[in-house]
Amino acid sequence: MRRSHTLRFCLIFGLPLAAAASLSLAPGRNLAPDAVTRATTWNEHEGEVAWLTDGIAPPAEGARAFRWDTKGVLVFAWEVVQPVARVRIRVGDIANDYQVRAYVGGHLQDEGATRDPEGRQTARVDDRSRVVDDWQEIVLPPGTEADNLELRNLGPAQFFEVEILTPASTAVTEVSWAQVKSRPTSSRRQPNPDPDEFDPWTPKP
Repeated sequence: MRRSHTLRFCLIFGLPLAAAASLSLAPGRNLAPDAVTRATTWNEHEGEVAWLTDGIAPPAEGARAFRWDTKGVLVFAWEVVQPVARVRIRVGDIANDYQVRAYVGGHLQDEGATRDPEGRQTARVDDRSRVVDDWQEIVLPPGTEADNLELRNLGPAQFFEVEILTPASTAVTEVSWAQVKSRPTSSRRQPNPDPDEFDPWTPKP
């Protein structure tokens, strides 16, 4: 009888030792396909802005490139204020420096030089990674909200796709201890802590 009780104890209370609770991140929602997207008219570009949100990016067949011949601004706007966590760009073989500006309200004029009305800027992040032929991710500060967003490039660039993602949701899953111990550590890119350090769009006094 004692052996039976001991076996039952191990079976019932030993189960938690075989697995551990883990928080996993589900992908955030992509706001770009439902946004009104336009390219500013001051500088020339090649391709259609609709190609940037069609969900087709290399290596998939049928991926089409949008290319800025010089610096320019892509504008995305949606009806309701949403949380925005990051912007992902599928860059082609031409990369440059980028700046993401998030706003609540306001409107960037078609030429791209002025905002009228200005609106309230909720984030500005600069990126100089210049990744080519791959996805480039620009992380916005936690808590950023926006109903329109500007993706500015400071020179010639080639894009295949742009994603504007809401924060990832968390889900509790069960994984084995072996899986937990085998998981590699990962690094996280931090946004620019000093947004005033890099702003080539503001005229010098």
